[in-house]
Amino acid sequence: MAHDEQKQLLFKSVSCLRAAQVKLMEASRSSTDPVVLAKINNEYSQLDSFLTQILHLIAIDDDQVFADSAGALKTQAGVLQSEEDEFKAVVAKVDMAAEIVACIAEAVSLIAKL
Repeated sequence: MAHDEQKQLLFKSVSCLRAAQVKLMEASRSSTDPVVLAKINNEYSQLDSFLTQILHLIAIDDDQVFADSAGALKTQAGVLQSEEDEFKAVVAKVDMAAEIVACIAEAVSLIAKL
């Protein structure tokens, strides 16, 4: 796959993950429980860290470094996908949790295409 096509997949995954973050923010605004808010913050931070890695990958011009970094990102995407139950447990509203998980799943599937 061409480098530009891969970057387009990454840009789309960034959009998906940012949408998940917006949903997490909405969930945080609907809770006053400090334990729930701390859990939401942890999940938000995890997504933010992953987004930072994607944005760094987008900035890489060297093909070999890009390929190596993309491989590492795919592994981490799998870990993110495996934490689906965490997101569901943190967000009390089932429909909102499903939307967050769907956004993350879409991002992971885009990254898998790299």
